[in-house]
Amino acid sequence: MIQQADTPLEACREMMRMDVQDDGPLTDGQQQEVLAALKKIQKAENISHETMANILGCARPTWSQIANGVYPGNTEKYLREGRRFLAERASSTKAPATPYVRTMIGELIITVCQQAQQVPCIGKVIAPAGAGKTTAAREFCRRQSDRRIYLQAGECFNSKSALMQLLCRRLLNTKIVGNKAVGVHYEKVRQILSDYYAEGQRDPVCIVIDEATTLRPCALNMLRNLHDDDSCRAGIVLLDTGRLDAELYSRHGIAGGYEQLRSRLGAQYVLPADKKIARADVAAVAESVTAALGFGGGLDRAAIDYLSQLAQRDGKLRNVVYRLHAAHRVARAAKRRPAYTVKELDFVADLVGAEPQFPHQAEQAEQLRQTA
Repeated sequence: MIQQADTPLEACREMMRMDVQDDGPLTDGQQQEVLAALKKIQKAENISHETMANILGCARPTWSQIANGVYPGNTEKYLREGRRFLAERASSTKAPATPYVRTMIGELIITVCQQAQQVPCIGKVIAPAGAGKTTAAREFCRRQSDRRIYLQAGECFNSKSALMQLLCRRLLNTKIVGNKAVGVHYEKVRQILSDYYAEGQRDPVCIVIDEATTLRPCALNMLRNLHDDDSCRAGIVLLDTGRLDAELYSRHGIAGGYEQLRSRLGAQYVLPADKKIARADVAAVAESVTAALGFGGGLDRAAIDYLSQLAQRDGKLRNVVYRLHAAHRVARAAKRRPAYTVKELDFVADLVGAEPQFPHQAEQAEQLRQTA
């Protein structure tokens, strides 16, 4: 998450710096920018060549050649995947923190998680970036934190070894000392879960995995093993964008594919990328954000309609959060209270990497960029 900046423009520049669009073919310059960003992330987070190759949908030697600038073929299709990865990564990490808001989407996600724990079974949540998956999953785990564990997989915890170590730390609130084999960590996790479950005398633990597409096949199957084990019967919930569905129906990286895992999916919620976000959800999020920013009044109908249009674009409900925070920061810089009218919301569009919808705002937005 980005740090609070001294000025609205500095904060927006930080957000825009990570913004990656995904429309049209990549020019040579854009390919170089994507490649540079991928290499920077790989180095900073010590991501293996194998993991980066899986992200791009190519073989490990192919990524090695692309990274070194010696790949003889066309790199555009791989770097397009890289650009999608960067876009999803940016939209999942740069939104301002907000409390949980009872939206229809959020309550459906929590229902899936509850079902996965109560049966127990494996649950799946598919929704576009920015629709509220992470917030709802964290809220579900917060309500019964002693038996619900939220994990964000990502590139750093995608192997079975890293995943089991992370589970050990979360379950024990401490790190297992020494260089233990993955089997040792797995057995420790299994024993802890078995103690919680007590052979069916108590509720099982539910493990919620965000960004589940980043998990390697062996790590996903190890989670299935924890669910299948009669002694612990852990509930498992996998959350991600539509790429998770594509992964679960592929045979890449695992013999036989994920047929056994899919057969255990007893709770699912899929929000198509093109499905409209409900106006009531937009209004609920807007009310929560503005209340947190100290605004006592409600937004008028025109403002909610305007924000609803933003929620139908890539970024979904995060677009609403961005725009309201931008309006707040600009008003604060001008030493006045915002009213969050359509005019104000459109005025700050340029500061969050969007185009003003009303032509008369464009010149004012340019003045704002120069003076903010």
